[in-house]
Order: sequence, then structure tokens, then C-alpha cells
Amino acid sequence: MEFSELADLAGAHAAARAIQVALKLELFERLSGGPLGSDQIAGAIGCDPRALGLLINAMVALGLLEKNADGIGLTPGARRFLLASSPEYLGGMILFEEAIFPLWARLEDSIRCGKPARTPDMYQRNPEETRLFIRAMDSLVRARGDAVWMAENVDLSGVRAIADVGGGPGTYLVEFMRRLPRLRGAILDLPATLAVTRKIFSERDDVPRRIELIEYDYSTHELPSGFDAILLSNIIHSEDEAANRALFARCYRGLEAGGIVIVKDHVMNAELTEPAAGAIFSLYLLLTTPGRDYSFDEIARWLRESGFTDIRCRALPSPPFNSSVVTARKI
Repeated sequence: MEFSELADLAGAHAAARAIQVALKLELFERLSGGPLGSDQIAGAIGCDPRALGLLINAMVALGLLEKNADGIGLTPGARRFLLASSPEYLGGMILFEEAIFPLWARLEDSIRCGKPARTPDMYQRNPEETRLFIRAMDSLVRARGDAVWMAENVDLSGVRAIADVGGGPGTYLVEFMRRLPRLRGAILDLPATLAVTRKIFSERDDVPRRIELIEYDYSTHELPSGFDAILLSNIIHSEDEAANRALFARCYRGLEAGGIVIVKDHVMNAELTEPAAGAIFSLYLLLTTPGRDYSFDEIARWLRESGFTDIRCRALPSPPFNSSVVTARKI
């Protein structure tokens, strides 16, 4: 590794924090109608002109803003990913990262003691935390295109009813059901999450009415009957090994005969070092959950122990993705 590579990695927090603050200050939204002068922007958002000028310069350097004779304007990338009106808006995820940024200051403590920096609660205790978390999941998936890829590449042609366990905003389920008009679906999730799901659904005009919302705790409840497919997207990384064994066993018991379980997650190599995004993400999980990212061997073992067969793994194309899909069948 060269000096510049290491220096960029070690200092990446500065750029990340600058983008978070710019988004929180609604800097990009203020420019959605066209270029403005730096002082105009400072007055509109109530910031010190000199300090805001430094932030604007940083955004220009990062390729998110541009300066021209008309003033400060958005680049195409900022307009695509940083305006709330865009279908590829990534801001929900960035604002969630902004909210949990202080936890990274406690990483050393978590590594020394092995405990999360916050009490794991799946962001259920505080309504604002729930809102930020669920909208972040929706934002990330829509901006990157995960749900579209899944709907185009996971074969559900023989499926009549699918349970999206821990499905949150329903981003994947909506995409599946838009393409399969005879498919019936349900999002099974915790009460505080479903309150946000209902709000998100009320804002969208493409949500099929065939989606049912069911209050469900996958750590304690048996799966409702009648489903021949289960989707577990970015679920198992939040749990420890024992909880995942129990979850897969519940999935097996609840699935109809011949049913399929679909696990989408960072699926690591045997050494847990690749994909690199998954190895780094496991540190985030250390700060916030009892889980980590798991290898295919671990996932396949839990599935076999539960009774599943025909276990397969397919990596999503990288870039832009860094996850994989594991499928298995109930005989």
C-alpha cells in the first residue's frame, strides 16, 4: 500500500462528516432550483458565511457542488443522490450515519470489552431513531438498486406467498410484487418499525394492496402459516450465532413444503476478510448489535442443521453491490 492510499483511508472520516453536515444543513436542497451565491445560501440556512464557504469548497472538491459564473450549483451526482425528490436519494442513509457517528468514538471501548456502544434494540425505543433507521434502509436499497436486481434475478415464478421477515420499509417486497401480479406478500416486523412502514407506503403510489403488515418478533414468534417463500434481507448480521440457528429453524418449521428461504447479506469468505465492505461493516455491527457478518460456510451449516437442502450462493455484481444471495429449499 502506498502512502496516499493509507492517508486517504485514515482521513476518510473528514469527508464523510462534511457530507453528513452539508446534507443535515439542507445545503443541497437549497440549490435544487438552480445556482445561488455563497452569501445567499448562508443567509437562507442561517450559517456563518465564512464557515459555510469552507464547507462549500469541500463539496466542490468532492465533486458534489460546482462553481460557475452563476454561483454555486449542484453536480449531476448530487442531484441524483442528494435531493429528497430523487428516486435514488441516498440521504436517508447518510442522515442515519450522521446520527450514529458519535458511536465510532467508542470503538476502542467496544473492542476492549466486546460489548456494543449502545444497547441493541433494533432502534425500537425511540420513534425518531426508528424513523431514521428504517428510512435509511429504504434510501440505501433504492439508491444502489438492490431491490431491482433481486426482483430481476431471484426466481419466484412458483411462489404464491412470500414473507419478508424484518422487511422494514418493504423496498424489496414492493419491487417483487410489482413484477409478479399474482404474488401475495407480507412484511413481518416489530410494531415501531411498521408504524414507519405505513408512513412510507402512504407516500408512495406504487405499493400493491396485496401487501399485509404483520407485527412479528423473529426472535420469539413462530412464522405464520401459508408462506412458500421467506426473505431475510440484511437480518442475520444483526444476530449472534445461536439466534441465527433458531431463526433458520423457525423458517423451516413455518415454510410450506417445497418452499424457499432467501438470505441476502454480506456473505464473507472463510477468513471473514472479503468482501472488504463486510469486514468493515462488522465493526459497525460490533458497535450496535450482538452480530457480525458471516461466511457462507456458517450460513450453509445453520441451514443444513435446520433441514434445508439445495443450498446455493450467488454474489451480486460488484460494483455497485457487495453482498450475496443464499437460497435453500425445504423438502
